[in-house]
Amino acid sequence: MPLFKDWLNRRPRLDFLVVGAEKAGTTAMFSYLKRVPGVYIPLPKELNFFDRPAWGDGTDFSHLHRWFMLAPRGSILGEATPTYLMNPGCFPRIRSYNPEMRIIAILRSPIRRAFSAWNFRRVRFRDKRDFSTAVRVEIESNGDLAVARENKYRYMSAGLYAPQIRALRETFDEDQLLLIKFEDFNRDQETWVREAARFIGADADFPFERTRRTNVWKYKHRLEKSQFEELLPYYEQDIAEVEALTGWDCSDWRRYEKTAGTASEEAAGSPAGTEKSSG
Repeated sequence: MPLFKDWLNRRPRLDFLVVGAEKAGTTAMFSYLKRVPGVYIPLPKELNFFDRPAWGDGTDFSHLHRWFMLAPRGSILGEATPTYLMNPGCFPRIRSYNPEMRIIAILRSPIRRAFSAWNFRRVRFRDKRDFSTAVRVEIESNGDLAVARENKYRYMSAGLYAPQIRALRETFDEDQLLLIKFEDFNRDQETWVREAARFIGADADFPFERTRRTNVWKYKHRLEKSQFEELLPYYEQDIAEVEALTGWDCSDWRRYEKTAGTASEEAAGSPAGTEKSSG
């Protein structure tokens, strides 16, 4: 076993990570990049190596590299773990592991992201609270995990993107970062998948086929305008900072739009205007 672990540790390091945001199209990006020639991504999504105890003392990478044993020689290696973005403390770990790591982050309207994350857990009986209660408890407790166990989901604070962007830029060079606005990605997936392929060093000139719908289920709940307007002040300053940091127009993040229906999924294959929810 020690020889096998040593062999795993000497395997090539990963080249890129899709770090989040949670419920912002990472499942779709994961599915697309798996099909890019020369790219190898293991079947399991969310390996959570850099933000979980598996990191250990930062010298044993066998728990991560074992997922890449079947990668053809010379492959561009990567994985997608959305929780990395909301845990900036893992960024120095990632840089220590590979100073040249390429980072892809997709950022979604923070209110819709929070509602999608809550719905994701609600339909799986992981959080029995209604949406208003879940976010109110988190806001009033300032995310204190001792107040309610469910606060670990961080519906609201996970959408405060400006500190996350700053932490990324403090850790990595600008040319190592690709920030994508979810709403742009959802409107033109092919353009952004090819951009991501170029960014990680793959050949972007490949036959593009829109991936099948992923993580689809029926919502029992719809985000109401009153809920949206109640939460918007929480994000107003952060949205303005994101616009300043990225040059994006995030006016759509401040605007409530009634969704077209309750059948939903994250981004892959979803028509514009439907409520979206996974990965």
